[in-house]
Amino acid sequence: MSEKLPSVGTAPSRLHEAIRYSSLNGGKRVRGLLVYATGYLMGATDELLDVPACAIEAIQSFSLVHDDLPALDNDDLRRGKPSCHKAYDEATAILVGDALQMFAFEQLSKATHSAEQRLNMIRILAEDSGSTGMIGGGFIELDISGKSCSLKDLEDLHWLKCGKLIRASVLLGAYAVTNPDNDMLSRLEQYAYGLGVGYQISNDLLDSMGKLEFLGKKPNSDETVGRTTFSSEFDRSIAKKRMLDLFDESLDALYGLDRAEPLQLITKQVRDRSLSVFN
Repeated sequence: MSEKLPSVGTAPSRLHEAIRYSSLNGGKRVRGLLVYATGYLMGATDELLDVPACAIEAIQSFSLVHDDLPALDNDDLRRGKPSCHKAYDEATAILVGDALQMFAFEQLSKATHSAEQRLNMIRILAEDSGSTGMIGGGFIELDISGKSCSLKDLEDLHWLKCGKLIRASVLLGAYAVTNPDNDMLSRLEQYAYGLGVGYQISNDLLDSMGKLEFLGKKPNSDETVGRTTFSSEFDRSIAKKRMLDLFDESLDALYGLDRAEPLQLITKQVRDRSLSVFN
C-alpha cells in the first residue's frame, strides 16, 4: 500500500502526509490478509491480490479516520497514536477519508484483471462499504444509541457495520481469480458472516474490558458516547457464547476445503485475541 499511495512530495503535500499517517500507522490488517487468504484458497498468485488488498485497506482506513471524528466516536487515539483529526485537524481528517475512498476505487479500476473481474470487485466494494453496508451500519448505530435492542437487531447491525467489509474482503480475494461457483460463494458468505459478526462482538467486549495499551485507544469509548452494544445490552457470558458460536460457524464453513488453513488461522487468531481479556 505504501508504494501505491501518493508520496508526501506530491501536492498537496500536507494532505498526502496525513493520508499516509492514517493508512500506514500500524494495525492488524485483517481485511487485507483475508483477501490474500481467500485468494490462496482459490489458487491465486499474490500479484493478482495486491490491488484488491490495497483497496480494502484504504476503505478500512477511511472508515477509521471518519469514525474517530468528534461528530461520531470522538476518539483521540487510534492504534496508540493521535487520531488523524488530532494529529492534523478536523477538516483535514474529513478530506483524508474522502481521498482514501476515491483511491480504493481508482486502484481497482486500474488493476490488470479482466474488465468483468474489475467491475465485480468495484461493485462488491461499493455495495458492502456503502449505505447498505458499512456506512449504513454506522448510521443505524448512531440512530439506536441509548436505546434497547434485541440480540437479532444488534447482530444485524454488526453485520452491516463490520461484517459487510469482512465479506467484501473475502469476495475480492475470490473474484480476483475467477467467478466462484454457487457452492463456494455460499461457503464464503457463511465464513464471512461468522467472522464479521463475531469480530464486532469481540470489539464490543474488548472495548469494555480491555486496557489502553492493548487496544491502542481509550477503553470504554462506546459507553462514553452512549453506543448500544453487546456489552451494554447483554451479560458478558451471553455475548461471549454468541461470539464463540459465530467463530465456530465461520470455521465450519471451510470444512473439507483444500488450502483453507490461512482463513482458518485468521478466525482463530481473532477469537484468541478476544478471549485474552477473559483470562
